[in-house]
Amino acid sequence: MVYPQGAAHWRGLPQDLPAACSQLVIDLRSLKDRSGLNLTELAKETAISKSSWERYLNGKQFPPRHAVRALCRAAQQTEDELLAQWALADAAWSGRGHTVTPRSDRTSPPTGSIDTAVPDGPPTTQLVRPTRRALLAASALINEHPKSTAAGVFLLCAAMVTPAAVIHASHATTLPPAAHPPVCRLRWCEGRNPHTTACEDPTTMASHTAADGTRLEIRLSPGCQAGWIRAWPTHPGIRIEITGPEAHPQTAVETARPVDNEVATTPMIAAPHPSELRACYYPSIGQPGRECFGGTD
Repeated sequence: MVYPQGAAHWRGLPQDLPAACSQLVIDLRSLKDRSGLNLTELAKETAISKSSWERYLNGKQFPPRHAVRALCRAAQQTEDELLAQWALADAAWSGRGHTVTPRSDRTSPPTGSIDTAVPDGPPTTQLVRPTRRALLAASALINEHPKSTAAGVFLLCAAMVTPAAVIHASHATTLPPAAHPPVCRLRWCEGRNPHTTACEDPTTMASHTAADGTRLEIRLSPGCQAGWIRAWPTHPGIRIEITGPEAHPQTAVETARPVDNEVATTPMIAAPHPSELRACYYPSIGQPGRECFGGTD
């Protein structure tokens, strides 16, 4: 088989991956291959790390919506069809799209029934019968031994509390695990990695090319009202820092040689007034001086 430039020999997807999620990953792989970009180039184009793309495209982690949109932009493709597929996969991944199939030994509900998906578990009547027996036993005990009223009250309380606890536990165990990156805004975003949040649709506020050729951009998520810096290519010893008048500065330092010149980013900073964000680049610890630019540049 002849692969286009940038195409990869993809590994098999996890067997337990829902069908809608598998189809989304296949579509993302196809779009990435058609773009002609390798993972390193895709990371630079989308400001999403190479390791994140490897997890998304191998079905190990569910891709956030902004990653799907970023890939469409990088490949110069319309996004509507792929975002519709993402919505189906999102529902399947989080469990919202799962419905319980009625068992063959269960009586079919009458036509017009509102709730057709009955979760497996002990029927309500099976919980009521032990409760009734406990109440009768408590009543008999109180009648025969008036001085043992406390024991009867104890049995009554236990009979009332136990079924409720069983029902609560059965519902708690069926809740799907959280499968989405956290959503944040303003101060709640400070210090977070922009690649692990649901801050979608980042835009470039300002850009600058340093004297040593390093490319820097101030990135902003309008929905989260938070910003960060991304820089590439990087080398050991550089430091990038983003500041704002109403937030704590956020800094990233490159201490080891990046793999394939991977994009470096600072943690996020609150940006209620994006035009007041300021980025500074320090070439290395041994070289004095800095290069700064702002959100209005």
